[in-house]
Amino acid sequence: MLIHQPTYERRNNSCLIIVTVLLFTISYTSFSQDLSGIAKQEAFKINGSVSAKLQFYDSDKTNPSRAPFMWYLQGSPVVTVYGIVLPFSFRLSEQQRDFRQPFNQFGVSPYYKWAKLHLGYRSHNWSTYALAGHSITGAGLELSPGKFHIGFATGRLLKPVRYLDDPENIKLQTPAYKRSGTAFRFGYGTEKNNFSLIVLKARDDSASLGEIPSKYRLTPDENMVVSFLTKQTIAEKFLFEIEVAQSLYTKDIRTALSDSVGGLMSKIFSPLLEIHESTSSSNALRTSFGYQSDLFSLMMRYQRVEPDFRSMGAYYFATDLSNITIEPSMKLMQKKLRLSGSVGTQVDNLKNDKNLRTRRTISSARMNYVPLPQYSMSAFYSNYGLAQESGLLSIDTLRQSEVAQATSQIGVTQSLNLTGEKLGHNLMLNFNYQKLNDRNENTAQYSEFATNIFSATYFLTYMPLSINASASFLYTGYTQDTVVTIASGPSLGLGKSFLKNRLTTALYFSIINNKIQDEDSGKTNTLTIQLGYKPARNHRFALKFYYNKNDRQSTVHNSYYENKLDFDYTYTF
Repeated sequence: MLIHQPTYERRNNSCLIIVTVLLFTISYTSFSQDLSGIAKQEAFKINGSVSAKLQFYDSDKTNPSRAPFMWYLQGSPVVTVYGIVLPFSFRLSEQQRDFRQPFNQFGVSPYYKWAKLHLGYRSHNWSTYALAGHSITGAGLELSPGKFHIGFATGRLLKPVRYLDDPENIKLQTPAYKRSGTAFRFGYGTEKNNFSLIVLKARDDSASLGEIPSKYRLTPDENMVVSFLTKQTIAEKFLFEIEVAQSLYTKDIRTALSDSVGGLMSKIFSPLLEIHESTSSSNALRTSFGYQSDLFSLMMRYQRVEPDFRSMGAYYFATDLSNITIEPSMKLMQKKLRLSGSVGTQVDNLKNDKNLRTRRTISSARMNYVPLPQYSMSAFYSNYGLAQESGLLSIDTLRQSEVAQATSQIGVTQSLNLTGEKLGHNLMLNFNYQKLNDRNENTAQYSEFATNIFSATYFLTYMPLSINASASFLYTGYTQDTVVTIASGPSLGLGKSFLKNRLTTALYFSIINNKIQDEDSGKTNTLTIQLGYKPARNHRFALKFYYNKNDRQSTVHNSYYENKLDFDYTYTF
């Protein structure tokens, strides 16, 4: 289990911290600012909010879900210095005392015309495989003179996570080396026609940790990824995109050197990366081609990522897959009707070294229809299939556990909105159906299911008296192995504002009846009362009472009730 180190530090003296960190705001904030206009910015400004809550709870549950009394005080002050925004937050309660300041993950990106400087905690998204949104704590520079695009970033990718000698496992965290990296980007072109070359080099610092137990199997790694991507628009309507990446990943930099891995890439970049016996080479590709216009588009996408492809510039992406999809869309009836869809397939086991190959197929369609401003309807359909094919072993030998499933889903939503001078009406209808079919007779009785969900909601607003009311009905049916479970019931709501909307009131009540095989299994009644009062612009009081009564007609689950009363005060400055 991996527990990341927190990005904040606890302090006993919050005021001292605020004063200290403000001294560094000019050089260490999370903001991108145009230096040409800094003289026009206000020198110092503070705003935000502070709120306090008292909560009372009562229940006859054997194990209540919360304490009888709770309180907390929290705030989110925002300090602005010359246009640079610095958000803070704190929370005090009977259980914890936290002060959070964002400077551990803060950075500044001042720019002037086509030059931008990055300092501190920054995130770059230059490519899908080389540098895909990974944060870098360090420095960087981006230059965009004319059609040229040059980028450079260097710094820490991951903080070291130290091993904790805790025999009782009270504090769990998996140790990790400090990881540093450098990325370079060179590109040329416009938004419609361009190409870029991205190179990432990252390495773990084996000296950043002390001795680690062998059970963690932690090794200091090294990685280089080279990615080439281009986007070309042809005749204004045809679009072509491709990204090709190769990764050289060394699993342990302590292994012996070698010259038998990497091919041409290792030779070109040999001054930057040493090849070890644990170094492997792998590739990734994504491409798309299609036609796009205002009324019609048709795109075809293909992706292939080899099983061992790894990149230290990306947090996560799926590997050992090859997929292809076709995605059409069109607009009809003067753009009132929009149709779109997708059909595709995905397979794994690209190197045919697994016992089985899994094939996934998906088809979907979506429709949005707005014939009138007052009425709209949307519908979707999807069918997702999962099946196994022979790999190193024949599928016939594994027939008992073969996976062969298909999940289909359909949904329809309709909305009618009629608004007059005094009355406003809104009606919403929603239906959703989902079913899983298992074609393996040995597992079907455990995995097949079907779900039906239907809801209808009506909202009424009487504007002269600031009254709003609602009525809704919910039905949920779930079927598995011939057992049918149904939950259904109505809910009502009523609200009104007083004193020119400074005082708001609301009342909600719902009943849910539960049935199993047409026999009553229990009922849930819920009542909520809300009061809100805003005596002045910066002050707001809120009172909320919640009551839940669950009557169970079962020997397994007991009936219970619970009450909760919340009192809130918020000051905005």
